[in-house]
Amino acid sequence: MKDQRFQIFCEREVILSAGAFGSPQILKLSGVGAKAELDKHGIEQVHELPGVGDNLQDHIDLVHSYKCTAKRDTFGVSLQMAAEMSKALPKWFRQREGKLSSNFAEGIGFLCSDESVSVPDLEFVFVVAVVDDHARKIHASHGFSSHVTLLRPKSTGTVKLNSADPYDAPQIDPAFFKDPDDMAVMIKGWKKQYQMLNSAAFDEVRGDCFYPVDPNDDEAIEQDIRNRADTQYHPIGTCKMGTEQDPLAVVDNELSVYGLENLRVVDASVMPTLVGGNTNAPTIMIAEKIADVIKKAYADAREKGAVHA
Repeated sequence: MKDQRFQIFCEREVILSAGAFGSPQILKLSGVGAKAELDKHGIEQVHELPGVGDNLQDHIDLVHSYKCTAKRDTFGVSLQMAAEMSKALPKWFRQREGKLSSNFAEGIGFLCSDESVSVPDLEFVFVVAVVDDHARKIHASHGFSSHVTLLRPKSTGTVKLNSADPYDAPQIDPAFFKDPDDMAVMIKGWKKQYQMLNSAAFDEVRGDCFYPVDPNDDEAIEQDIRNRADTQYHPIGTCKMGTEQDPLAVVDNELSVYGLENLRVVDASVMPTLVGGNTNAPTIMIAEKIADVIKKAYADAREKGAVHA
């Protein structure tokens, strides 16, 4: 409760796993971070670790959406959809089959922004519905959409404290497009996605575009990206894994926090750079790897009599 204080004691070690926003916030509230920021909020510093909350990276994403005449194969707001759902819902509950078994994002492709790029730096995610502002803007029509995602951004942001109150949300600045190279690649991705969605394969089903932009006007394309691009929900990097010589490193290769005993951070915040895809599976892998490290460490210590079972 907000006005109550609890103390929880640990016999062996503490694992912090609050994500790329929560973990640096908790560390800073606990006095671990850059002294200048902690002093600003009246927090007594326990350990100087300036990398806490820096190196924030995220996949930025832009969606093209079109109205669609093929209502049977897409999702949307219509009387036909209501009728279909009355049949699809019981079928899904009984057999886990039918239209509601769709994951909506039914096609994904990875591609290079140009011939000089050897590893894909763009991703397309095709959706059988209209996606506008994370589906917070609802349109009374059927449609299809495609995300274009910048996979390897150079821009890095920060997570800082708004106050010393743990119930106060942190100050998150992803600093999207801080590095101009990111915008240059994103414009190339915009054009490639536009070319795909306006190809002959879509001619029979494609209706009007929800946000039409002249594909030959780079300034208009950039403005469209700045107006509508947003997170793909893949924040990482704010408790960076690295060597002791790295001024931004927060944890070592076993995710132990530098300069402190018996404290690890185990979540996506430890990734030093973004993976070229979704972050869910790599985060699970990180946790599984460190679980094995911890089990082995305590098993070895138990054999030597250093800890009790």
